[in-house]
Amino acid sequence: MKLRINPKLEIGVKQIADDLRCVVIDDFLLNPQELVDYACNNRQHFLMPELAYPGAVMPVDNSLLAELNRFIRFEMGRIFLFSRAGINCQSQYSLATLQPADFTWIQRLCHTDPGLVPGKANYAGLIYLFANPEMGGTGFFSWRNQAFWQEMTEKQLTNPNAGLDDLKERYKMFRDPPSYMTESNEAAELLDHVPARFNRFVFYSGDRPHGAFITRPELLNSDPSAGRLTLNTFVSALQKT
Repeated sequence: MKLRINPKLEIGVKQIADDLRCVVIDDFLLNPQELVDYACNNRQHFLMPELAYPGAVMPVDNSLLAELNRFIRFEMGRIFLFSRAGINCQSQYSLATLQPADFTWIQRLCHTDPGLVPGKANYAGLIYLFANPEMGGTGFFSWRNQAFWQEMTEKQLTNPNAGLDDLKERYKMFRDPPSYMTESNEAAELLDHVPARFNRFVFYSGDRPHGAFITRPELLNSDPSAGRLTLNTFVSALQKT
């Protein structure tokens, strides 16, 4: 697999909030099907992580993604004003498969990305590699009580059900049937969302709450050729002042 970026890109910037932007680029790759085929040919390496992601993931060697990492360093660095030097990137395929009935409580919420390197700003880029847009894009949110949810998330790292009884007592949403988060609720306000499209690239701050915007989880499946497959890159970079 060798990722090849379209040289004739139109870079769009979507303003999510006054201080939050998201880059959206269609027809991003010249060879998107090659990335899907690679995932299909290596499906045995997908694993369910012991984390909040609602599905299976497969790490991707950075040596296969040199062109993508270079694009992020130069093109996204101009827009998000981070330093080109000292960037850390980690990439993986992600395949959302989990049905809401099987969620832990944290999977019912939006999230921020764990930092790769302390003291650096976190960003995320992903390429949608599935044809059916009804499997969902990406939503952007704002916490109603950021300190509280940060504390609850830290508890959940050691025990998936830690704090659930308190949450049920405090919030009606945790007494209701679970679902993917696609609207405002007691925890966070929905700001906007980017719909999915095959071979669409999006890039945004991983330090701001976001999540898979899945309204039809019954469409999810574990086949990389037909499921909600994405290539995700997590970036840590020094913010320019």
